[in-house]
Amino acid sequence: MATATLDSWIRSEQSNTSKKRKSTKPDDKPTPPKYAKTDPNPEPSSSSLEKTKSDPKQAGTATGSTLKVIEETGDLFAAPPNTLLVHACNCTGSWSAGIAKAFQTHYPAAYKQYSAYCAANPPEDLIGTALLIPPEADSTSKHFVGCLFTSRHYGRRKDSPAKILEATGPAMRDLLRLVGEFNAGVEAIGERVGDVWMCRINSGLFRVPWVKTRGVLEGSEVGVGDVGVVKVVSLEEG
Repeated sequence: MATATLDSWIRSEQSNTSKKRKSTKPDDKPTPPKYAKTDPNPEPSSSSLEKTKSDPKQAGTATGSTLKVIEETGDLFAAPPNTLLVHACNCTGSWSAGIAKAFQTHYPAAYKQYSAYCAANPPEDLIGTALLIPPEADSTSKHFVGCLFTSRHYGRRKDSPAKILEATGPAMRDLLRLVGEFNAGVEAIGERVGDVWMCRINSGLFRVPWVKTRGVLEGSEVGVGDVGVVKVVSLEEG
């Protein structure tokens, strides 16, 4: 990715974020993310770690079309380069079990950014939003990671299925918006987000029947230029 293009996208995101939301920490001074290498003590950034409470109309000009969901069996982590891999997350910074643990194992740098982001933002600000984490410059997989904040907590404190479903639609629309903004700021097609793959979000440790989550996703309106198809990859059929 050209340095000038990346810097331009970062400055644009920082400007937009500063207008949308004041920091709850007066001394919090986010710094631009570093993609070249993993910072062992990452600073939460409001540029690549962008989030806002989503309006259904934010993700582009409405077309009347809704998101198409297709399913197949296979290995989620064997996706082609530049694929965005999406999973549902809690708002407390933990990827300690289930599919989230697999994400932490495959993408430790992304986990550090997610964890730092959660530490810098209260759950009520994160719920119903998304986080787009670009791959590290030296990544071999070149996978983007997308986090959908669908539950405030995890384990016994996880949100009810109804609340999780309520947060899923806005979070997905927010992610589509972030993808559109990122791709618009990148000149090289080979550096943009390509396909979008996800697991059966919410159906694991959040205990939400997959058929209900799929219904919410398929009801998500997509705008002009938005990703229109999401591939759901699971190890087993049914």
